[in-house]
Amino acid sequence: MTSKRTSQDELRKLDDAIDESILAASSEELREELAVMGMDPDAVVSEMDAVTARAKTAAAKKSLEQAKRAVLAFKARPTKSSPEDRDSSRRKLEAMRAGEATGAFDMMAARKGKGLSDGDEQGMLDDLAQLAALEAEDRQEEG
Repeated sequence: MTSKRTSQDELRKLDDAIDESILAASSEELREELAVMGMDPDAVVSEMDAVTARAKTAAAKKSLEQAKRAVLAFKARPTKSSPEDRDSSRRKLEAMRAGEATGAFDMMAARKGKGLSDGDEQGMLDDLAQLAALEAEDRQEEG
């Protein structure tokens, strides 16, 4: 049994065939076709390049906005750190200061040429507490 073809199906097939013929054509064939239609091939290429550039810019802006929203959502999440986690984070920071651990403290000292500021310390404590909370979440999901 055959299905009845509709005019919409025929138009879709015609549209697909036109798309395929354009994609299969060489650049010289496309330039000739544009010239036959009375269009300047260089102007069309320039216009298509501009359309492509605008599309890339729009996509990049959209991606950046999505990333910004994701960062804000991540930062807005509650830390879920307990006082014990905070104490553990403070011990890790003290170990970093004492040179028992390397990492962020060394980078901060190299960046500023001196020790941690109060803001740096608070930021690191927050980061360490959040890391501990995320690690605890991972352990809960695994177990």
